[in-house]
Amino acid sequence: MIELGSLIKVCRPGELPVYIQIVQQISSLIREGILCPGMQIQSSRELARSLSLHRNTVVAAYAELEAQGWIDVTPRKGCFVALEMPGTVPAPLVEQAGASGVRYPATTGYEIGFEMRDELQVRYPSGAFKYVFNEGFPDVRLTPLNDLLREYRVIGSRKFARDYLSYTAKEGSPRLRAEVVRMLRQTRGLNIGIENVFISKGAQMGMYLAASLLLKPGDSVIVGDPGFFVVTQMFIRLGVNVCRVPVDGEGIDVDAVEAICRTTPVRLIYVIPHHHHPTTVTLSAARRLRLLEIAGAHRIAIIEDDFDFDIHYESHPTLPMASRDAGGSVIYVGTLTKILAPAIRLGFIVAPANLIALLGQHRYVVDLQGDNLLEEAAAELLRSGAVERHLNKIRGLYKERRDLLCAMLAEHLPGIVSFTVPTGGMCLWVRFHGVGTVQVAAEAQRLGLFIRDGKRHNPLGVDLNAICIGFASLNPEELREATTLLIEATLRAISANVQIVQLNRQIV
Repeated sequence: MIELGSLIKVCRPGELPVYIQIVQQISSLIREGILCPGMQIQSSRELARSLSLHRNTVVAAYAELEAQGWIDVTPRKGCFVALEMPGTVPAPLVEQAGASGVRYPATTGYEIGFEMRDELQVRYPSGAFKYVFNEGFPDVRLTPLNDLLREYRVIGSRKFARDYLSYTAKEGSPRLRAEVVRMLRQTRGLNIGIENVFISKGAQMGMYLAASLLLKPGDSVIVGDPGFFVVTQMFIRLGVNVCRVPVDGEGIDVDAVEAICRTTPVRLIYVIPHHHHPTTVTLSAARRLRLLEIAGAHRIAIIEDDFDFDIHYESHPTLPMASRDAGGSVIYVGTLTKILAPAIRLGFIVAPANLIALLGQHRYVVDLQGDNLLEEAAAELLRSGAVERHLNKIRGLYKERRDLLCAMLAEHLPGIVSFTVPTGGMCLWVRFHGVGTVQVAAEAQRLGLFIRDGKRHNPLGVDLNAICIGFASLNPEELREATTLLIEATLRAISANVQIVQLNRQIV
């Protein structure tokens, strides 16, 4: 019998529970061949004595080792290293002495119907640049992570915790759906019930499920232009005809929408009512009501992507079209992701009950269900008021950051940039004059600031020469330094242009 006490060391306190430390060390000794198959090891009582531990700790460790298949415990005989190590040893496809594995191919041996689009790759570098201006992300350092983790622990301690680990409602956690109903009734004026709510892994997934359920190749969809690039690409991938409609200071041009609907059998209209991405404009109340009339008259569905409803500063948000929809035209989409953090994938869809039921079935063949544990934890955060408290906190902080960015650009780049101060949201739409955004972005990267050049937001054939600048994810000190670099990059780009013009004149 081998003495384990001399081979095992436990740390108290340590990052892992003591019994897990014992499990890991004994399993490592077996892997390394120090403990051989069939070898008898100390009893739990003897090992507890040699390590000065309570016997129950070692009993728990041995039970875990036995459950994993590392040891066999035989009553009245003792504990023995298992004759076979746990795990699966696959049989080779080809019995050939000295045969080596086939090198994995770099490309597919079949044709793919899609091509890689650089614009669809998220390339916000980590560590390569001192600062990064994204296009409107929350500050994840403010995420109420401790509250969320606490709710996970509470859920895990409940007697029926295992129910959350099994299959559940395809439409999402009933508790979270009920909390979303309560929130939307209070904040959006939606007269809805739980049967009208579907929980998705982020708003993007929800919109894809709804669009792929409603649309077939060749259908026509109306989107604002410039608009949310990713959603437009989603429609293109679904094989539909994308009809682009101009967006001005009051949102999408409803006259242009109506003109298209008179001549084209439109199936769906996609709009962002608050802080339209990327221009940040808000759809006016009059245009919202007009869109409802158009949709009802032509039997068209509307996806109302209200992802930024809760991030308002000076003014009160306008109620969504869904609050006045008596004809069942609107599919209202929102998210908790923009409030909390990009990695916390939680979105919701509000629609008539028949569509919600179909969405559940449609989701079932794609993803079976959502993240049950996360949804239960989020339901408690909504119920306890943690989400509302977090919102009240970040509104003030993000407003301060918005004001700082706007003030610095207005002071240091007058006549070179123009923008409208957004009433909410997490980004600023900035137009550049006399200098190209590609040059500005390139100079910024040389100075250690990463920023996109804005070209992916351009309508077909039109260069807006504008950049969407996210301000929420940087604290005031970081934002001040990053904006200083952007200002310097812009001035350098202008200076370089002047030098090129002078050189060309000399050559002529």
